[in-house]
Amino acid sequence: MLKVIMVMSVVLSMSTVALAEIRIIPIDSKSFRKCVSCHTIEEGGKNKMGPNLWNIMNRGTGQMENYKYSKKFSAWAKKNTMWTPVLMNQWLTKSKNMVKGTKMNFREKKESKRAATIEYLRVMGAPKTERGMIP
Repeated sequence: MLKVIMVMSVVLSMSTVALAEIRIIPIDSKSFRKCVSCHTIEEGGKNKMGPNLWNIMNRGTGQMENYKYSKKFSAWAKKNTMWTPVLMNQWLTKSKNMVKGTKMNFREKKESKRAATIEYLRVMGAPKTERGMIP
């Protein structure tokens, strides 16, 4: 019983981003629904108002071919070369606060939804064996 209480206290003290990193947050495509009006997320998919997000967590910031990023975002991307779960969490919290003048104006207030979106973005670009069956 003491072990269960200790494990639960550790889990409850972790942020949802950290829980997503260790796979306690489920992979959920529902969290991505807000994104589809501006983004695609298919391998070889087209850019829309925003870039295709396939493999975004592995390809680096500002690296989508045939997409014209804002000058301010491009300058920011040179300093922040790779998306991390922490950086993506900050971005999804309020993108305009991170990069003044960016094209993207998005804000997700719920940490659990941000964590689910980050995990979904992480696996969308991973080998099919890792993606498995995404709901």
